[in-house]
Parts: sequence; structure tokens; C-alpha cells
Amino acid sequence: MITIVCPRSAHPAYGVAAREFARLYSEITGRRAVFADDDAVPEEGDLAVIGSDSVNAFAAKRMLDGEVEFSPLKYGGDGYAVLSRTEGGRRVLYLASGRGRSAIYAVYRYFEKFCGCAYFWDGDTVPAADDIAWENVSLHEEPRFEYRGIRYFAHRSLHRFQAEMWDEDDWKREIDWLLKKGLNLFMLRIGLDDLFQKAFPDIVSYPSAVGRLPEAGSGFDDRTLFWPLEYRGSLRKRVLRYAFERDLMHPEDCGTMTHWYSRTPIEFLEKKKLRLLSQSSGIYAEQTGLVWDISDNENLENYFRLTDTHIREYGQPGLFHTIGLAERTYSDDREANLRLKKFVYRRICRHIAEKYPESKLLLASWDLYFTYTNDEVRRLIPELDPSQVVLLDYTSDSQTSNSVANWDVIGRFPWICGIFHSYEPNSEIRNDYAFIERMMSRAKADGFCKGLVFWPELSHSDTFMLEFFAENARSDRVISASEIADGFCKKRYGARSGLMRPVWDAMLAIAADSVWSADEGEKLRTELFFNVFDHFAFDEKSRADMYDALIGRLERSLDREREILPALERLDLSDARVERDVFDIRRTLLGRRISLVLLKLRRECLSGGETAILCAECIKLTESLAKLLGRHDDFSLSASLERLRAAAPVNPVFERTLKENADNPYCRSYIYELVREVYLPEMRLLFSNIAENGGRRDHRADCRERAQEINRAFLDKPLSEMR
Repeated sequence: MITIVCPRSAHPAYGVAAREFARLYSEITGRRAVFADDDAVPEEGDLAVIGSDSVNAFAAKRMLDGEVEFSPLKYGGDGYAVLSRTEGGRRVLYLASGRGRSAIYAVYRYFEKFCGCAYFWDGDTVPAADDIAWENVSLHEEPRFEYRGIRYFAHRSLHRFQAEMWDEDDWKREIDWLLKKGLNLFMLRIGLDDLFQKAFPDIVSYPSAVGRLPEAGSGFDDRTLFWPLEYRGSLRKRVLRYAFERDLMHPEDCGTMTHWYSRTPIEFLEKKKLRLLSQSSGIYAEQTGLVWDISDNENLENYFRLTDTHIREYGQPGLFHTIGLAERTYSDDREANLRLKKFVYRRICRHIAEKYPESKLLLASWDLYFTYTNDEVRRLIPELDPSQVVLLDYTSDSQTSNSVANWDVIGRFPWICGIFHSYEPNSEIRNDYAFIERMMSRAKADGFCKGLVFWPELSHSDTFMLEFFAENARSDRVISASEIADGFCKKRYGARSGLMRPVWDAMLAIAADSVWSADEGEKLRTELFFNVFDHFAFDEKSRADMYDALIGRLERSLDREREILPALERLDLSDARVERDVFDIRRTLLGRRISLVLLKLRRECLSGGETAILCAECIKLTESLAKLLGRHDDFSLSASLERLRAAAPVNPVFERTLKENADNPYCRSYIYELVREVYLPEMRLLFSNIAENGGRRDHRADCRERAQEINRAFLDKPLSEMR
């Protein structure tokens, strides 16, 4: 019998580590483990000892007696050691760690490295065996980066990709997976939580669980709730409690928090009569989205009242996050805008330093990347305190000149290297791994680089990228995509790995054709068929040769379909993970092929060439895509809505909101209902207009009215009828 020795008095994460050891031991061997406190260890039987000498009395005695040595192991750090010993005729496995969460890392890593387990967001591999590994177990790992984490965004669309729509069980699985991959930071975005109601109960009431929110916009901006706000608040509390029991970090939003996902309630605006900043940019310019003027002390205090309320109700003050002015400008005078930015940062930093002096502030680079020039950022950064602020740069994978590489940050200021990876629509297999490897090589060589994060606008879009990121987040060297693919295929596909390994070689070449930050003339930023009219609004500057380079690139990479498709045909799809990956590969190939045909059609429209054959091919491919997506609930709005209803009562008006959120131009993606009900009708309308009126014209303007009819028909038709 095996006894798991757990420290009696320690962070709850040690208990989690002990229970997870027992669970995996039982799943592998079919036998139960028993538990003992560290001061009441039985004299016989094998032992698994959780925690180092700093927390575990049994481990401490053995260390002081010279029986075992855990060095080098930094107390309070994320490092861990796993050692096997034979002591007094019994086997002893030590799983030592610097803190609670790294005890959990030690358990998962032991079962991965020595017992053949593998962990993925959509399921684990746990092989059966007569016993676990006891001989020659020796492992010491210290993650390269202090911060290793993922952001979960707040869009609403398909359940698989939208963390906003996950229930408690979904979140528990996700948090467990973060720990299995050695990550320590996550950022939860369950949209409009009840902070205003809890911070200002005399001003802001809870909205009705039925009907639209008073401050809800339309399309992208419709934040009407699906679950009652009180339920969402309790869900957030439970999720964060589960994470904190496992010693994960979650940064507290602070400062000028007003953004798309955190609108100011109308009740608050009407009763407080806030002084608001006047924007020069149009984004989030509706009154509920405006930033409060924090030169007014009361406004600043009220912003931090929201933060303090979150800490009291949900969070903990170890780490803070701000995005400053969130993509917006406030003056056409660039110098005036930069002065305001500096002022906002100074006030936020001062408040954090005075109230939470031991805490770090993660300063998001998003609006630096979008709104400011390299020179302006270089002038701004030196004014920040490197002992307090860490630049959270999650645009490090940008293939543009405006990036952290040109901000005089590397080697000079604490920063976190980030992979943005994808906007909301980009749920296919994508990204230029060679570029990212070069970026990570620079980050890992820089002692000022404190972290590696994955910060996309959707979740679970690319299973291979998640593996690539997680392995590199804890490694002190860059592990190439090719090397990751070797282990990924063996762990994920087992006996099928021989078929899938060359498939992934080909897919990684195809993936490099689409990145979020490149000019569309060089690479695809998103699939063209999501908003087909946008790409056929020609003006006098349009030229046929503008598309030649990208067409050539896509044709060359898609030639590798010949290596992929025969292998996929030979696969047994009875394993859900294999089936999911095959779906992801096939839809990516179809999407690229459709975009290639549309690029050729654009060229022919401008050159006066033949268009009919290309139009017919595009329809045929898109119909194939609809048939494919219709076979998997991952890509069904109807199935996603049913999952919401299974978790808690859903606002009866939310179905329309869900469709508006999914159908707006920013968020359109691989969604069965949209392909069938919107993309195909839009294509037929466009192609009819091309046939009737010739190619070189503004087809978007020509088709605007009838395109609106297609959209209205989709919104008016119940999802149940589309299923």
C-alpha cells in the first residue's frame, strides 16, 4: 500500500497535490492510496511525500538526518524536485517544491515524465500499469519565467472558444489544465460582473434577468446578459476561489477600467453626473464606454473603489493590471495625448504604490502598440518605476515595426513577452512559428524578461499552439515547433502518431500563411469569406498585381494538402481528440482554399478576366465547409446556446444577442449557422453582382441593401430551425 504524506499545516495547494497524486495513482494501477499527516507517518509501506522540508515535517527530518537533499530549491519559487529513495526497505518518493502550486506541478510532472501521462485542454492520457515508477526517479526543474499565463476574453459565440460562456465545471477543468502545464497566471474576463452593484449599492441596482441591459449596444457592443448577474458574480467567486486554493495568480484590474467589457451602468452615470474625458477617437465613444476624467480625485477614488471591491469580494491584491486609456485618443495633438497618457499612468502607479506597496503592476502594451509611435513609447517607458511596473507586452509576435523590439525595453526594463496569436475570428490553425521562435529566443536571453504569456481573443482555437506555448513557458531554451510536434503527436495520438506527425509538418507550413499582425498583401490576417464584401470594394488605387505574392504563397503551401488528406482518410476517428484535430485541420484547409479562390477572383475582377469558374468553385468549397461544420457541436451556435441553458436559466432575449455577437463583422468565424445562412447567401449576391455589372467597382456599396436583408433574415430565424 502507498501512503501519501501531506503537511498538516500548509497552503491548501499541498492538499490538492496530494489528492491529485492519489487520483492518478488509482487511475494507473487500479489501487487506492491512503493519506497521513506529516507528523503521523506509518512505519511500513511505500510513501509519496508532498512538499519540501519547509512545510513537511517528515521531509524535514530526513533532510536534517542527511537522508535526502532538495537543493537547489528556492523557497517561494515555482521550482520543484522529484526524487526516489529506498529507506528502511520501503520505497519513498519525494515531491518537493518551493510553494503550494509548485507541489502540484511536481505531481503532474512526475506522472508525465515517468508514468506516461499527457495533458491537453480537451482530455488527458493516463495509461494503465501494474505500478508507478519508483526506480531512478530524479527530476529538478525551475521555470525560466516568473509569469506564465493565459488571458481569457469576453466575447460570446461558440462555447469551445468563448471562456465568457463556460460554467463552473468548465473552469475547473481549465484551471486544472493550467496547473498540469506548469502555468501560474490567468486573467478571467467574465464580462459585466456585479462590481458596481457591490461597490455602489445605493446607486446601482441589479438588472433584470429578463430583457436587454439598459446600456447594451447592438452587434459587437450588445453586452446583454445570458445568466443573471447575481449568478455570474457567484460563479466568478467560485472560480477564483478554486484558483486561489491552487495558488494561482490573478491580476486585479485597476485604473481607468472603462472598456468594451466593463461599461459604466447608466444608473451610475445619471446619478453621479461624472466628468468624462472627451475622446478624439470613435472607439467606445458611446457614453457608457467613456473614460472618467481622473484629474477629478473622486473619479479616481471611485475607479479604485471598484478594484478594492473586487479584492474584497473575489480577489487578492498580489498583482495588478491596467491598460491605461484602452486604445483611445483624446486629442488630435499627439503631444497632448501623450501627456494625458503619462498623467494617467502616474496617478495609477502612485495609488497602487501607496495602498499596495508590495504589489506589482502589469502595464498592458496593447494601446501602446496601436495608438502610439515607437518614439512616443520610448519617451514614456523611462518614466515608469522598474521596481513597481512590469510591461505586459502581449504583442511581441507582431510582424510590424511598431513592437517591443523598437521600444528600448529589451535589456533595460522589466517586461513580459506575449503571443497574441489571434483576434476573435481566427479560430483556425495559424501562426508563423519560425518568427515566434526568434522572438522567444530574444526574450529568454534577456534577464529583464520576466514572463511568457498567451493572450489571444479566444480560447482553445489551436491545440498545437497551446502545447508549444506551455512547453516554452517553463523551459530555459527555445523548443522549436518541430521538436514540440514530435512529443505532441506521440502523447496525443498514440498508435496514430505515425500518420499524424507528417501531417503536422505540412500544417505548420500552412499555418505560417496567416498571422494577426501582417499586412494582408504579405499574409492573411483573417479568412476573406467571413466578410466577403469588404474585399470587393475596389477604388482607383486597386491593382490586379496587388494579390500576386499572397496568391503564390498560398498556392505553394496548399500543395501540401497532398500529404495531409490521404493520412486523414486513414485515421480512426473514434478518439474524440483525434476527431477534433481532424476537424480543425480540414476546416483550416478549406478556409485557406476558399480565401485563395477569392484572392484569384479579386485579381480577375481587376484585370477583366474570367470570373464565372472561380465563383462556382468558391460556392462549392463553402458548401463543403458548411457540411463539415454541421457535423460537430464545436461549431454550432445552437449547441452552444443549449450548453448555456443546461448550466443556468438563460435570458430569453439572449438568443438574438448571441447571434448579433457572432455575426458582427469583427467576430465572424467558422460557425455552421453563419456559413449556411449568411456567408453563402452573401457570396451568391456578390457573384451575381459581379456577373451583372462587371468586376471593377465597389460591390459592397452595390449590394449593401440586399446584404442587410440577409443579415436580418439570419437574426430573425430561430437557431433551432438552423440546427
